[in-house]
Order: sequence, then C-alpha cells, then structure tokens
Amino acid sequence: NVDDERRKMKQEEIIKNLHGCLDIALFMPMGSKRFSKTYDAAIRSFLIPLFLFPLTLIAVYVSPIPAFENDSANTIAMLYSLRTAASWFLFFALIYWITGHVDRREHFYQFVVATNWITVPATIVFLPVVLMVFNGSMSWNEVYAFSLCLMGYSYAFTAYMASRILRIPIELGGFISMCSFMIHNGTSDIMIWVGQIL
Repeated sequence: NVDDERRKMKQEEIIKNLHGCLDIALFMPMGSKRFSKTYDAAIRSFLIPLFLFPLTLIAVYVSPIPAFENDSANTIAMLYSLRTAASWFLFFALIYWITGHVDRREHFYQFVVATNWITVPATIVFLPVVLMVFNGSMSWNEVYAFSLCLMGYSYAFTAYMASRILRIPIELGGFISMCSFMIHNGTSDIMIWVGQIL
C-alpha cells in the first residue's frame, strides 16, 4: 500500500530527526548526519516550530512584558507571529548568503531542517522555567539568571549544529549563532516598539 509506505517513511524521518536534534543538544557528531537534506524536508520542518509556537504565547499571556499589559490576546498573538516570521526570513536569508559565500550552499536545506528541529531541545530545556513562572512558585525576575544560562546553552549547541551541518569552523558557527541572537533581539525590540504604538 502506497499510503502505508509513505506513512512509514514519514515516521522514520521524524524519529531520525528527533535523534539528530537530541544528539546535537548533547554535542554528539552523529547528530549532523541524521537530518534530511531535501527541499521537501526543509519545508516540512517548519511544522515543528509552528507546533511549538503556542507554548511561547502561553508564556507571554501568563507573564506579559510591560509594553503588552493593556493589549488584547489577539494583538499579542499577531505581533509575536509577525516577529517569528520576520526572524525566520532574516535568519535564513542570511544563512543562504553565507552558504553561498563559503561554497556550502548544498547544505542549506539540511541546515534549515536541523535549525527547525533543534527548537525541540531548546523548548524542553526552557520548560522548567516556564512551569515555575506559570504555577507562581517563582517570578521572571527570580529565574532570569537561570534562563540566561539556558539561553547560553541553546546558542552553544546552535553554533555546534551550524559548524557540523555546514562543514565550517566552529568560530563561524559561533558567528551564525550570534547572528541568530541579534536577529531575535532586534525583531523583539521592533515588536515592543510596535506594541507601544498600538
């Protein structure tokens, strides 16, 4: 049966990518070999951050930043959705340019797949922080230092992933990870500015 075969292939792809992102989070070299390299796989991989996106919205609703305290849930969801889309576009456009510049364009789709899938371990490591804030046991100010450590860890394995997937020096992988950080902060600042206007 063709449908059963396709379903089995998709299940195998999911398991393989999950192994890959967990290997990368543990800085294991085998992780870079598990991610798919096709255009179709790259497009499908965007379902992972989309599936995890509601967790971000829940965290924001529970403890909104001051700029959004008076905004409706729909406005907050719209602003965060636009910020996420802008971050994706800017980051992957930058990586597309870098891969062309260093002659690694053939690894671009695999990098997209890996980047989207490592949002899984990144989300997992931040879940305890969100849960502590959600149940009221700690405030954002109290978990801020801990969350900075977790953020540093997530950017470290992002740098490792970039260097392994793109076959580039770890220093360039670190630069790519830092670009991700700057794009994230820049789009967040713009989102807050727009939220204050609205």
